[in-house]
Amino acid sequence: MIDVFIESRYRVNRKKIREEAARFLEKMGVSPLLYDFSIAIVGDRKMKSLYLKHKGKNETTPVLSFLINEKVKDENGERSLIGEIVISYPQVLLFASEENKLIEKKIGEFVEHGLTSLLTEN
Repeated sequence: MIDVFIESRYRVNRKKIREEAARFLEKMGVSPLLYDFSIAIVGDRKMKSLYLKHKGKNETTPVLSFLINEKVKDENGERSLIGEIVISYPQVLLFASEENKLIEKKIGEFVEHGLTSLLTEN
């Protein structure tokens, strides 16, 4: 399951984010049905706070990933809860503008970056 949390002031298509994440997992040869993770779209203040708390850096960053790596069982079987990806929406806007890309495309790239980190740490 792919959970997507978005701070209320940011207009982002949750469905597209889930689809992009699932497509990337399939491209990597991994079934999206076997992994659970969440994606949070937050502001720079929240990102800066997380970056300081977990990495000791008093600045913002476009994406962070947090490995959980637990097994979860439910009526659908066993899956791996691999972690959480946090993306700064203001950083997405900045990078998308600098690179002349669509916002959703840039979010997809940051999701891929976060998933790659989670899967290689897993």
